[in-house]
Amino acid sequence: MIMKKIVILLVLLISLSAGLYWQTPIQHWWQELNQPALPKAAVFKPAAGDSTNEEPGVQIEPSVALAPADSAAEPVKPDASQLPVAYNLDVPFTPQAPQADWNEIFKEACEEASALMVHYYYAGKIFTPETAEAEILKMVSWQKDNWGGHFDLSASRTAELITQFLGYKKIEVLDHPTIKEIKGHIFHSRPVIIPAAGRELGNPYFRSPGPVYHMLVIKGYTATQFITNDPGTKRGQDFLYDYEVLLAAMHDWDGADIEQGAKLALVIYPEK
Repeated sequence: MIMKKIVILLVLLISLSAGLYWQTPIQHWWQELNQPALPKAAVFKPAAGDSTNEEPGVQIEPSVALAPADSAAEPVKPDASQLPVAYNLDVPFTPQAPQADWNEIFKEACEEASALMVHYYYAGKIFTPETAEAEILKMVSWQKDNWGGHFDLSASRTAELITQFLGYKKIEVLDHPTIKEIKGHIFHSRPVIIPAAGRELGNPYFRSPGPVYHMLVIKGYTATQFITNDPGTKRGQDFLYDYEVLLAAMHDWDGADIEQGAKLALVIYPEK
């Protein structure tokens, strides 16, 4: 009788362990199965006067000051009725650890990966794991040479990196961006980079408990969700976040309490 109880207990323990082991893969499969169809991704087409360089260049001083969101130059105030219900940009994707090597460098490389995804979109290029890793390491090396190390980057510091290393002349800093404002930039072929409190995003693919600070790219939208390229996971391509979730999690790095960080976003303009 005792032996029978032991056998039953072992069977139950094995069943429970198997259930826990397969729980996460099953959840991932179910989420992918139920992801809605996305709008066709639009390839970037440079407007007259736009130019993009094939390779990142090093520019020691920014040639143009960063433009705040309320700048008189090219304000984005689209009429909501003029925006399509859904829109999507063909932004190439790379995780911040392109070859799944999550060492300290790549754990902190979401800013570099986000900037590179927008850069490659404007340049009409695609990533391989090797090229993505090499590009990230070049950006990290530049920071060590010029800033004395590789650290979490605030929105303004990320904008400096994009201007000085990648050579873009105009970075717009959006203060408390609205859903309509973000959509307007997307519709005008400008992806939006978002700094965020990573653990507020609720991304099931993050290694628990998730990053304290994170950065990602909004590349499109549906009627209720933003379409993102989230470099924090290999499954981050076209990852969907509810509008409210992403706006609530939007916080800039302040070096202390991420939840008190300002609600900012970055827009890179394609001109060089």
